Parts: sequence; C-alpha cells; structure tokens
Amino acid sequence: MATACEHVEEVRSDWPPAADPVCEACQREGRTDWVSLRRCLTCGHVGCCDSSPGLHATGHHRESGHPMVETLQPGQDWKWCYVDEVTLRKVGGGWVEVDLFFEAGIAYMRDHLDAGGDPSPPEDLVHGKGFPLGRWVAEMRRRRTAGELTDEQAAQIEALPGWRWDA
Repeated sequence: MATACEHVEEVRSDWPPAADPVCEACQREGRTDWVSLRRCLTCGHVGCCDSSPGLHATGHHRESGHPMVETLQPGQDWKWCYVDEVTLRKVGGGWVEVDLFFEAGIAYMRDHLDAGGDPSPPEDLVHGKGFPLGRWVAEMRRRRTAGELTDEQAAQIEALPGWRWDA
C-alpha cells in the first residue's frame, strides 16, 4: 500500500554504514542498556528506541522536530515517521507502509530459532532486551485465524523452521 507521508521527501540516504553504533546520549550517561538504535534521517543523530529506558531517539525528535528515523537493527530496513506515525520501506521507486510489529517479530523469531529456541514459546517470553516474542507468536496466530495476514506474511511465518499455526 502506498503512503501519504510527505516526510519521506526529507529522507537522507547517504549516511555511512554504522559499523558499531551506540546511543550518543546513553553513552554520555554511562549507560549500555538500550534495546535497539535509531538514526535521525535529517541530521544523523543516533539514539535508543522507545523500548529502551532512555527513549533518546524520540527525545531527539521532540527537541529537534526532525520527522524520521531509520532502524539500525541488523536485518531490518524500515523507516519511522514520528509525525505521521507510520513505518515505511522503499520498494522499487516508491515508499510503502509496513507493519512494524510483524517486521520486528519475524526478525526476532528468526534469531530465537537460530539460537535453538522453541517455535511455540510461552506467551510471556521476552526476546533479547525486550521484544515480546511470545505475544508476537500469539498475535500472528490470532491474525491468521481472523484473516488479517497477507499471503506474503503468512508465507514468511510458515517458512520459519518448526513453525506450527496451532499452539
């Protein structure tokens, strides 16, 4: 689905790869407890996500008014617009809206399974530094039953090693 977010026109794509990024504010505070990192697509500032105690990426947005960030999470390639509250990905020559909960969950589920985890975790399982992986599994099963998954999303989930739609 195409998006009406006009802020994508302000996205800079010429940032150098972030080899070993850190949350700049957390680093100044002596913290290392961030969950994921986001880079401002206006000025390049790197801050921690809203699942992190510092909430520094959102804080930077509130202070600067810069509208968009990109994830620095390996294996993910989405952008977030704070103003329009949409997650976007460039596909072909245009931008499309993506389901961030699905996107993050499929990546974390792959990590979980690669580490030997169970494809049917308990609903209270939290992956890594804070992603609710057990709730993600329950929600994907609910969405399938309700007919809310796209064929592509269902295929990605079904490709997970050991996946079952029933608990």
